[in-house]
Parts: sequence; C-alpha cells; structure tokens
Amino acid sequence: MAIDTYAPCPGGTGKKIKFCCADLVGDLEQLDTLIEGDQISAALDQVKRLEAKTPGRACLMATRTKLELAAKQYAEATVSSRAFLDAFPANPLALGQSAITDAIAGRMQEAAAAFDKSREAAGEAAGEEGRNVVTELVRIAGTLVQVAAQLGHVGFAQGIVDWLIDRSLGSEDERRLMAAIVGSSGVPAALRTRVRLEEPVGDAAWRPDFETALAHARHWRLAKALTAFRGLKGIAGDSRELFTNIAVICEMLAKPFEASEAWAAVARMGGTPADDAVEAIGRTIALETEADPDRSPLVRFASRIAPLVVPGGEAGATALDLLDDKLRHTGSCEQTAFDRAQWVSRNAVPPRSAWRVFDGSSPARLLATLLIFARQTDREPEAVLQGFAPDVDAARPIVEPLLGCTFGGETGGDALPGTTPTNWLMGSQFRMQPPTAPPAPAAAGQPSMVDGLLDEQRAALWNRFLAIWPDTPLPELLGKTPREAVRDPQAARRVEAIITEGEATSRRPDASAAWTAMRERVGLPAPAPVESTRPLEDGVPPLRWHRLDMARLSLDELRGVLVTAVDAGFERAAERAAEAVSSRPDATPADRWEAFGVLEDRAASSVRKLEIIAELRRLAPVLKANDGMLDVAELRVRMQRGDEADVMRLLEHVRREHARDQQVLQAFAEVMMEAGVDLSALAGRSSPGTAAMGAPGGAASSPGTAPAAAAGKLWTPGGESSGPAGEKKVIWTPT
Repeated sequence: MAIDTYAPCPGGTGKKIKFCCADLVGDLEQLDTLIEGDQISAALDQVKRLEAKTPGRACLMATRTKLELAAKQYAEATVSSRAFLDAFPANPLALGQSAITDAIAGRMQEAAAAFDKSREAAGEAAGEEGRNVVTELVRIAGTLVQVAAQLGHVGFAQGIVDWLIDRSLGSEDERRLMAAIVGSSGVPAALRTRVRLEEPVGDAAWRPDFETALAHARHWRLAKALTAFRGLKGIAGDSRELFTNIAVICEMLAKPFEASEAWAAVARMGGTPADDAVEAIGRTIALETEADPDRSPLVRFASRIAPLVVPGGEAGATALDLLDDKLRHTGSCEQTAFDRAQWVSRNAVPPRSAWRVFDGSSPARLLATLLIFARQTDREPEAVLQGFAPDVDAARPIVEPLLGCTFGGETGGDALPGTTPTNWLMGSQFRMQPPTAPPAPAAAGQPSMVDGLLDEQRAALWNRFLAIWPDTPLPELLGKTPREAVRDPQAARRVEAIITEGEATSRRPDASAAWTAMRERVGLPAPAPVESTRPLEDGVPPLRWHRLDMARLSLDELRGVLVTAVDAGFERAAERAAEAVSSRPDATPADRWEAFGVLEDRAASSVRKLEIIAELRRLAPVLKANDGMLDVAELRVRMQRGDEADVMRLLEHVRREHARDQQVLQAFAEVMMEAGVDLSALAGRSSPGTAAMGAPGGAASSPGTAPAAAAGKLWTPGGESSGPAGEKKVIWTPT
C-alpha cells in the first residue's frame, strides 16, 4: 500500500511524513502490508530491525508498542512504551500508549493521568495531523474503557465514554459499544446515577477561579481542573458545588479514595438535603470499595485438611467404603456429584466422594463441602473441608466425630477469596425436604408443593439475615455493626445508604422486602414518599424512584421510568412502574405486554406467573406476536408444579403450531433439560410429547442440532433471538 508522504506521521509527531520520516517511507509501506495481512510477528521483527538501524524514530517506536500490545507481549510493550515516552514526553500517542500499558498493569491512576495529558496534547494539534492523532486516541480509548471496566474503575471508563460523546468522536456504534461495556461491568448501584459538574452559586470572590477550573473540566483538561478546584478548598471549603466537582473529576481520574473523601464532605455539609447526603455516602462506600476491595472485615473462604487413619491395601479401600456408607446414612451429610474431568484437566487427583454438610436447623443450612481422598502414591488418605470460614468452623464438630479425625488450620490464608458479611448472609442455602410420597397435583389457582418449599427456604434465609446482620461488623461501616452505627448521625447515613440500595436494586421482591424490614430492625425511620409527578424532567435520582406515587405519573413518565429502571437495575422501581402500567386504562397493548413481561420475570409464585402468562396470551393476537415463547414460559411453570395434563397440552400445541420454529424448539429443549429429561433417549421415540421436540421432517432436535439458537435465547419476529445464553429471561416486546 503506497503511503502519501504528505500524510501525518504515524508516530504522533504532528508533522507530515515528508518532513519527519521520508527515508522510511518504503519500510513503512512494508510494515503496513504485513499488518494488513495480520502477520503481526513478522511485522514486529521488521520494526525491531528498523529500530536497530535508525533508533529514536517516533513512527517506529509507536508501531513497535502497538504491535507488542497486539501480540499480548505486555512486558515488552511496557518497556517500549516507556522508551517512546522518554524520547517524546509531549507526544500524545506516546502518552496514550503509556496509558494502555499502565492500565494493563493495574496502575489506573497513572493510566488516567497519562490519557488526560494525551487528550490535552492531541487537542492542541491542528489540522489533519491533529485529526489523525485523535483517531488513534479513539482506538486507545476503547482499550482503556475495557480494562477500566473490567478492573472496576467505573468513573474512569464512563468519563472516557462521556468525552467521546461530548466531542462526537468515533462512530455511533463504537460509542454505544463502549457504553455497553461499562454498563455490563457490574456498576455499583450508588454509581449508576450520573452526576454532572456543578455551576458556582452566588457572587463570592472566588467565583472567577471556580469558573476557570470549570472551563478546564469542560474542555477535558481534568488534571488542571482538579488542581484549580483543590486550590479553592481554603477559601470555599463550605461550597457543596466545589466538593461535588472534585468528587466527579476524581472519579474520572481513577482517584477513588480522594473521590470518596469529597463525597463524604458533601454529605457532612449542613445544607445538603437528607436524600442527597445518603446518596453521597452511598457513592463514598462504593468508591472506598473500589480503592480497597479487600478491606476488613471480610468473610474468607477456608480449606482445612485432616488425615484419615485407615489400614493399607484392600482393607483401606474397604474402610473408606464403610466411611462413605456411614456418611450416606447421616442426616447432616448428603452426597453430591462433581465433575472428575475438571480435576483431571488441572492435573489434580479427583476425590473418591464429595459431600455437602448441613447444620441441625429446620430447614437445614448448608455449611461446607467435604471431600474424601483415597490413598495416593505421594500422600495418605485425607479429608478436606471447604467453605466460608465461619461455616467451616460450624461444620467441624459435625464432621470430625463421623470421620474420627481432627482438621488442622486453614491453608491459603489471605490468598483465598473472600466476600462481604452481607453477601455471605444473603448467599445462605437451605436444604429442601420434599415429601416422601408424590403429592397430589396442585388445584388450579392454588400454590404447588414446590411453591411451599421455596417459601420455606425464603423465610429461613431472610429470618436468619434479619437476626444476624444488625450485629455483624461490616467493612462498609468501617468495622462497626449496623446497630452500633445508627447511634452516630454520620455513621447512620452509611446504614441508610446500604439499606436504600438493597431496597431499590434487589432483583427478588422478597429480598427488597427484607431490606425494608431491616429499617425497623435497626431503628431507622421509613423514608418519605417522593413528591414528583415528572421524575425524569425533575431529575429525581433513580435510587428514589421506588418511592414515587406511580398512580400520579403520566403514561409517558411511567414508560420512561420503567425502561430506565429495567436497564439500570433499579428493580423495585421497575416492578412498581410495571404494576402501574399494567393497570392503566390508557396503556397500549404494547405497553401492557412490556409491563407484564417485567412482572412475569419477578413473580415469586407459580400461581402469579400463570396469571401473568394468561394476560400475555390475551395480548398476543392483538400484537400479532408468536405465542411460542409463552408456551415455553408456561411449560417451565407447569413442569415445576407437576401439572401433567397441561404439560402434554403445551407439547401438543408446540408440535402442531411451532414444529418448524427452531428457536422455540431449542427453548423447549432447554426447559426439558432443566427438568432432567434425557433428550437423546426421547429422540428415538415417537409420541405427541416428543414429537414437539422434532425438527421439520421428523428429525429430532437436540442442543447440538439447532445452530441458529442458543440456550436461553428468546424468539423475536424476523427470526433473531433477543440475547445470549445466561441472559435474564424476558418476554419480547413488540416495537
């Protein structure tokens, strides 16, 4: 490919090739040919040879770093990037590449600072040279967004996306993709509300300096803006707008600790409204966690080992068989399956058996996993007890008498993963005890046996949570318990922030209700309703939307609240908005379809799910929507309830109406596999039920024979599915 000698230098010098690297034109053309042919290794070798002959050339140094990054030679890229930056410290491309190598190494503050300098230097370049550098920075920005989002630095990643949107850089698809990367990275609830830079209030003497700092920020000179805002602390220390701007800029510069301190200062100011103070403290907590994810106290995973005393030879194998039989007949242990292939793939010896250990409560709570290993050539038989440390401690007195051994101390220590006490409590699992005899099918409109078991599990989970959480030291409360923290007005806001986020974002209604009940348990008053009939126009933060009087909102406002709340994960507001839309006489069929889809996804009982599916069936003909996925949704519920007649009815309906719809058939296959049905065995049989799983022409459909559909994908008109496997199941909404 011929290179235009009047094109900008690819090294970001701001000069044209003719006046910068004219002697390398032929070599640069060869490099372009190799890169276009995806011959990265050959291109890298070539650029190294050229650098040895003509060192210190920006175009070669930039190309070398880019190729080493493409080849995932990160250590080499770091060295090359440092040499490039040392030689050309004001070069925007050198600064941008340095930002990438710093980000990959986890040095996010350094990466943010380098990218800020790179962005400023590129803005100073004029004409075609400047445009060329900015185009390259857009590519660098894409990499930084991915790395920052993956490492949990949401403010840095979102700030880059905002810069691209503000300056209309890159394509719309590129900007949308980067925004989606940030949104799918697990943004903490407190950081999902976008906070804008604040204007100065009043005519104080420091207002011109404030406006100068604000101008720097709006022209994306963030480091200069932060320095200017910091300089005003001594004379404008009581300005909420000042500390808000410091916090926002620190988030974008990957300075989470300083941002958390600024938000805490905002919350402490006397003129800050109560809701604003609680949400500022919520951001403080999220940013403290970003700065130190492993802050104490955490509940860590524990693994403890005990040798098993058994004789050698055949007698030892018999002793282990008897030990397994003893565990099998113990009510506190339950044998569980495990994948031997996964152990072998890690070059590890698999256990001979695996057990789940439960406590003596009713229903029994899962404590730990017990692994029994037979004698190996390099070690004696042993037992391994694994789980979270408090649960392993509770399991030891149960297991040790059964095995006749004593478990030693923890192995791995702080290197093992941990979780917050709140997540540990909310992740408790309980054993369901189904009746010994098959129950009679539930009557129409009545809860099934499974509904009762799930209600029992939920009650056990939340009763334990409500009993223990108030007296548990939490890292979010700086080691205090919630009951201790509510005695101090400032610390009480931290408790309020945790509970508010739980209420607003818990996906399950029972979890949201438990957080609401926790308010009374720790002595916090219920928050007042939000008096707004135009929450979108009034700028009501989404964390408060579940407190709106939905009946007072217009249909357009309800639509906006519903869509935004679903997208951003404010589940309680989404549920309340969906309930309001579904009951509105002026709602269109499409509105009601979307609302019922949200409600079906959150319904806790099979009775309620069937009621909602029936509503959706009444809407399907009006919207000319295929009802195949409604059959799938109903089949899942009917199989859970044991409604055999309705299961056969649905299978027959699919055989008759959807036998050529591969998307529906694949979804049915997923439901059948969830229920433990052997599809390969069914493939050789012909009956009304199994024919529903057959492809056109009578061929049986199985997970491997429907390449057009992946498990979990939902049918939409036009033959495309609505999401990847593992995505939350939703009903397709007509547009």
